[in-house]
Order: sequence, then structure tokens, then C-alpha cells
Amino acid sequence: MADDYERHTREHYQSDEVAQEYHEAFATRKGWKSLRPRLVASGERRIVRRFLGKVDHGRVLDIPAGTGKLAPIFKDAGSRVKSCDIAPSMLAIAKQEYERIGYDDVDFQVCDAERIAETVSERFDVAVCLRLLHRVPPAVQASILAGLASVADHVIVSFGVTSSYHNARRIVRRRVLGGDDRPIWFESLGEVLDGVRANFDVVDRASVLPFLSQEVMLLLRSRPGRG
Repeated sequence: MADDYERHTREHYQSDEVAQEYHEAFATRKGWKSLRPRLVASGERRIVRRFLGKVDHGRVLDIPAGTGKLAPIFKDAGSRVKSCDIAPSMLAIAKQEYERIGYDDVDFQVCDAERIAETVSERFDVAVCLRLLHRVPPAVQASILAGLASVADHVIVSFGVTSSYHNARRIVRRRVLGGDDRPIWFESLGEVLDGVRANFDVVDRASVLPFLSQEVMLLLRSRPGRG
């Protein structure tokens, strides 16, 4: 499974073609096939906006930043952003997104989420980590969470939470629409909460789209002594 993670997650997003397809699915494509990704992205933005309103957010770390879909939220919040991703192709499109909306209070850095504390020297009010942890095995997930706790006072993070309904929904969707077969690590909500409590207190949580997505987002407060 470790080899699958390296090949299907770390290496997968290094492609210029994949970066462009990822961006188009969330931001530019029209039609019913891309409706769900656009709705998911809208739900994520809505929750990030709400969570940022609950905490100080002058300095924000966005990792992985992907192609910059949260840029308008950070602009509206007036946050100084460190936009990080393991894939230069993703960051190149993210830069275009920030330029498109006319926001320049942002720095870009190629950064491996597994080595946050080694490559990011600043401390942040909030770190945002979306759509990553369901793509990494449990040991890597724990390492990333510990790294986030070491550099940020609060963390906004998302997980893929399992249920019988969503298992059935995914099978139907894959048969109708197809989809990749990359490994995904889903957990029950109880497992998720148990995992984060090693480094954080849970401040708030929200489901992105309860009937269309397994993504659950948490607002976490890093425990004293983690920094």
C-alpha cells in the first residue's frame, strides 16, 4: 500500500495535465458531469469562510493549495497566505488564480506536507489542509497532523468519513461515471476524532455535502506545547 500511495498520490499530481484537469473540474467545466465537483468546492469554500470567522486568521498556511480554489476566501478574509503544494504544476495555476482575482498578499512554495516543520519556517494563525488526508495511509496522516499542529495555532482539515450509504453511492457512481482506482483511506467519524485528539482540541465540525460527499471538515485548536 505504501507503493500505491507513492505512485497514486505523491506522483499523480506532478503532471501538468493532471493539474489542469483538476482545476477545470472544480473551477471551469460546465455540464452535469462536473456539477458534483463544483458543488463540493463551493461547500468547502463556504465552511472555510465560516471557520476562519471563528479564529484569528491574519497568517494562513494553505497546504496542499492545489490550484488555488480558496484564493477568493483568503482575499475576502484579508489573510496573508503561504500557498504550498508538492506539485509545481498545481502552484503555477494557483499563481494564475491569485493574479486573476488581483490578490498579491501571498507567497508560493513547493512543500511536502509530510515535512511541514522542516520546510516552513513561519508560524501561522491557521493552517488549511483539504482533500489530502483521505489519500494517505494512517501513519502518514498522523505525521501530517503532527506537523500542522507544530506550525499553526488552529487547523482546518478535511477527512473522508465512511458509511454504508456512501459506500453504495460510490459503487453506483463508479459504475455510471467511471473514476480512478487510487487508494482511499476512509474512516468512521469516531476514528477521525480519536486521531486528531493526540494533537488538537476539536472546535467545530461540518459536513461538506452530506448526501453527495464523504468529506467532513474540522476546525481544530493545537494543544499547548505543540509549537
